[in-house]
Amino acid sequence: MTPTTPALTSHPLSESPATAIALIPRCRTTRDADQVHARLVTTGVLREPFTAAHVVLSLCSSPQAPLRHLARRIFFGPSQPPATSSSGDPFLWNAFIKTSSHGPDPGGAVLTFSRMVAHGILPDRFSFSLVLKACSRAAFLGEGLQIHGLLMKSGLYSDLFLQNSLISFYCRCGSVMTARQMFDRMRKRDSISSNLIINGYSMMGMMPSAQEIFDQMAKDERSSVSWNSMICGYARMGREGIDAARHLFAQMPARDSFSWNSMIDGLVKCGRLADAAALFEQMPEKNVLAWASMIYGHMEAGNVELARALFNEMPDTDLITWNIMISGYAKNGCFIEALSLFQEMPSRGKLLPDSTTLATALSAIAELGQINDGLSIHEYIQRNQLPLGGKLGVALIDMYSKCGRLEKALKIFEISGRRSVDHWNAMIGGLAVHGYGRLALHLFQEMGRHSLRPDDITFIEILNACSHSGLVEEGLAFFSAMEAEYNMTPKVQHYGCVVDILGRAGRLEEARRLIEGMPMGPNEVVWRSLLSACKNHGSVGIGQSAAKNLLQISSCDSSSYILLCNMYAGVRMWADACRIRAAMKEREIRKVPGCSWIELEDSVHEFLVGG
Repeated sequence: MTPTTPALTSHPLSESPATAIALIPRCRTTRDADQVHARLVTTGVLREPFTAAHVVLSLCSSPQAPLRHLARRIFFGPSQPPATSSSGDPFLWNAFIKTSSHGPDPGGAVLTFSRMVAHGILPDRFSFSLVLKACSRAAFLGEGLQIHGLLMKSGLYSDLFLQNSLISFYCRCGSVMTARQMFDRMRKRDSISSNLIINGYSMMGMMPSAQEIFDQMAKDERSSVSWNSMICGYARMGREGIDAARHLFAQMPARDSFSWNSMIDGLVKCGRLADAAALFEQMPEKNVLAWASMIYGHMEAGNVELARALFNEMPDTDLITWNIMISGYAKNGCFIEALSLFQEMPSRGKLLPDSTTLATALSAIAELGQINDGLSIHEYIQRNQLPLGGKLGVALIDMYSKCGRLEKALKIFEISGRRSVDHWNAMIGGLAVHGYGRLALHLFQEMGRHSLRPDDITFIEILNACSHSGLVEEGLAFFSAMEAEYNMTPKVQHYGCVVDILGRAGRLEEARRLIEGMPMGPNEVVWRSLLSACKNHGSVGIGQSAAKNLLQISSCDSSSYILLCNMYAGVRMWADACRIRAAMKEREIRKVPGCSWIELEDSVHEFLVGG
């Protein structure tokens, strides 16, 4: 049972209207809201037009959702108070439109606006501005067009504030050409009009058009918004636009934190990490976003230690930087470090993990096989009633599958509610790893019955399932169905899976012909799969051809040499095996040690083999 706020139960229902109104700020729950409503009705507060309007406005602007819902019940209820139907005044309607336009349901603002017009209330400039903002947020282009038509008939169309609202709406909905037509027809413009068009072009990547408007602006009209829109637009173009962004950044009269962040982030994302680092050092006041961009850049470049050094230097960290660090460790194969940093969050960071943090930690646990930590995170998810319909459910399925708890993975899959394609992919992949190929195929069919369209990953997982379970004909049928039934062009990864299927079955000539007919160049995975199959089946001729192509792509990879050497040894071609060993020694190519982890008594132990 939901507890009632004590303050709401301490007054009799016969209290004065002023006391009833005073209870509004103390409301927290739906039950509180119901009690407040009862007091407002019994004290007659809602029968006085001015007081009723004051109450509705207070409820509508409350941060508490139960009070906002109560405002709607009073305003739109069957017994509307006098103020809600007053002649032609949109003031209270605007309050509801504003609440919805800024909240999680902008569509509600459009609905309220429509009801207002249907009640014969004429919208004012604030009504139009608020509903256009809601249409922008919800990408309601059709509804916005209708509101544009209504605005033209209202007598308010010449209002510069509303014309700018329309330009903003069209730009945010991707109709920048319509926005430009409006801009060109405006009799009077201001710097806001120009900034809106520049930002619209920038968001669409139409930088020559943005540059045209920017150049037309007088220098004293260009604000930080103008400069930042241009810099961001060029930076988003990557290598093609980053130099233009730097040129503008150098010319900018007064840089703010946004321009520094945009420039550093743009340099990082186009791979110019040294330039980004130099700019970062020049930044007068480094903020969290700048630190996060640099840490992200170093993690993407594999500079794990530099990223950690920057992270340790940060005066203040936030959840974003912790997530970047943890996911960066995981992407670079530093799973123990990822998990260790995750475990530091509550004490050092004083932060609670979000779904991204938890999903990343679960992926590290999946690679380590450290099931006890996985169970702890699962308990945390259950204790906090976090939904499994998103990435958390997928991460749990993957973690339990890779840790050998397939029955737990299946249970998570079953209770995940609205499952996405990613949930199905993770479960099919888990079944594939454990050799349950037939069950994986059944799940694929079930996916179709749930009206979910498979993606590239689905087919990789189902082809792997066929490979691990020796379902050769089924795998070939799925590969053919990608184009024939699903209109999907197979990628190099799919070809690699089919080569593996054929190779495991000993159909090496078919595998070789498939590779020769690939529309794209085969990568090292494809050739390595064929070479591995040749080693297993003792097919030296095809194996030598595969090795030749593999070494052309990846001449320093020790695994390629080891496979070739083992193939020769398997058919007792000792001289050739020795030759490969000698070539490795001459080229200083050393075998990468195998690494595995095992959890014993709540501690992870790492083992290296070979080298």
